[in-house]
Amino acid sequence: MKLNKNILELYFKLLPVQIFLVIASGLSNIINGLVIGNLLTASAMIALGYVGPFSNLLAAVATIVSGGSGILCGKYMGTGEADKVNSVYSNALIVSGVLGAILSVVCFVFASPIASLLGAQAETLTDTILYVRGISLGIIPLLMIPAMMTFLQMCNKSNFSLFSTILLAVFNTVFGLASIKVFNGGIFGIGVATSLSRWATLLVMFIYIRAQKNLVRFDPKGFEKEIVKNMVLLGSPASLAGILYSIRNMFINKYAYNTAGDNAVNSLAILSSAGCFYDSFNVGILNSTMMLASVFVGERDSRSLKDLIKISVIVGEFLVLPKLLISYLFGSNIAMMFGAQGDVISMSRDLLILYAWSAVPNMITVTLMAVYQSLGRVKFCNLLYPLNCIIVPLICCAILAPIMGIKIIWALYFWAEIATLIVFYINACIQKKGVANSIDDILYLESDFDTANKYSISIDKIEEVVTVSKYIQDFCLQNGIDSKRAMLSGLCMEEMAGNIVDHGFKNDNKKNTIDVFACVENDEVLLRLRDNCVPFDPHSKLQMYTGDDPLKNIGIKMVSKIAKEMNYQTTFGMNVLMIRL
Repeated sequence: MKLNKNILELYFKLLPVQIFLVIASGLSNIINGLVIGNLLTASAMIALGYVGPFSNLLAAVATIVSGGSGILCGKYMGTGEADKVNSVYSNALIVSGVLGAILSVVCFVFASPIASLLGAQAETLTDTILYVRGISLGIIPLLMIPAMMTFLQMCNKSNFSLFSTILLAVFNTVFGLASIKVFNGGIFGIGVATSLSRWATLLVMFIYIRAQKNLVRFDPKGFEKEIVKNMVLLGSPASLAGILYSIRNMFINKYAYNTAGDNAVNSLAILSSAGCFYDSFNVGILNSTMMLASVFVGERDSRSLKDLIKISVIVGEFLVLPKLLISYLFGSNIAMMFGAQGDVISMSRDLLILYAWSAVPNMITVTLMAVYQSLGRVKFCNLLYPLNCIIVPLICCAILAPIMGIKIIWALYFWAEIATLIVFYINACIQKKGVANSIDDILYLESDFDTANKYSISIDKIEEVVTVSKYIQDFCLQNGIDSKRAMLSGLCMEEMAGNIVDHGFKNDNKKNTIDVFACVENDEVLLRLRDNCVPFDPHSKLQMYTGDDPLKNIGIKMVSKIAKEMNYQTTFGMNVLMIRL
């Protein structure tokens, strides 16, 4: 199976960062679980398990902003409107700050009813209330940090995102140990330490972004209702999923307790603590696919979209293997790391194994969800999540668990994914009005998504530049463009592709490729060149030389005069040049 080299390289550039971000951002749960499980009481560990769904709920609220803004910015980049990214950034931080402040006050004041709603009882109720109040102090940074990391990655600052997540984990560890060893703060101190670590990390991120000249800028007066509306709409499926997953986990805690007592709730707390590793690959696939899909949707590039789906599924299924191996070989050890004893060890191992198996169908689910969400199929995605998060889990818990025991509750994650994929397929068959048997059938793109008059090819040798230039000239003539503009279109492609080869290929120590795309629409020619070379901005080259040096960059000068529009941007480290004639 031949895959697009540029997309594959770009995917592997984004994916490790996304996986590590999930692991690092979830290190707070791991650290808190290790500290509480080994230094505090069993009641405190069970309280952590009850609060787990609540923490996921808060994280789900954060995805409204981070997910929605990421998709919106990707589309703007795809359409060549990179100037709007600053506006999205400002609105993302404004919404995160206001919403975070409201939730922080509500959660602190109403911690007691929240703890009861989460299922805490008797001796665990007090610990649960204290922990909710502790983490409520850090809800503002909890919402703002993911949004800021989205923009850092779009501005090719993924390394700083990684540094920030590591810093968050270090702060959480130091503050957490200090709260117990020095201040004897108990579980409330652990919650406060988590909040302080988020505030400290947010401060570092603000200082870094303000110090960089070419990064996004926050404008406190930049509130735009339309941007917020689109951001919330696009981010709602992922957020709804998180909210429903949190509700699911709440009633799973309840049914697990009714089926197997405190041991089952303790096992779920261990899964919640270790979940950042177990979910990191799946969430990494989801986020990486969504980021790239939003750009390709903006570019209306179905070829790249289909290549992306293939890459996402193949890579995702390959990443399932380490989770399964770790669960089978070290599941008991993981449970004991979090203080598990007796029957809790074997019960936790069974849960970890069955949860790992759910990743096999989930990798396909998250890929399709990411692409559908980028295509704007919000209603369909929002209809699928209740099936995945509520209907199938309730059937397993309420109907099957009394008959089959705790293992059917552990298996519900797998069967929920299978049910979701079945609905995906049925929907594709309905759209096709027949049997769906290809990626095109699963995608069922609108008829106007791709222009009918298009040409695309990938080149990796200088010898191919002239040949492709002739192909583009012929393509334009065949689609009604006059001979002068057809000739100029081929010439523009040849000049700019030649510059990429001369300045990019030779200054890079890797295999380089240029994806060339041309289309004719509304009597205009659109050329797009996407490459994986070192950055080469034609606008900066034009500004570098004055009229006293007329022969410098003469090809770029010619193209800039010929073209109606010439737009350059870097998208996740990939250079994209768009020329309209």
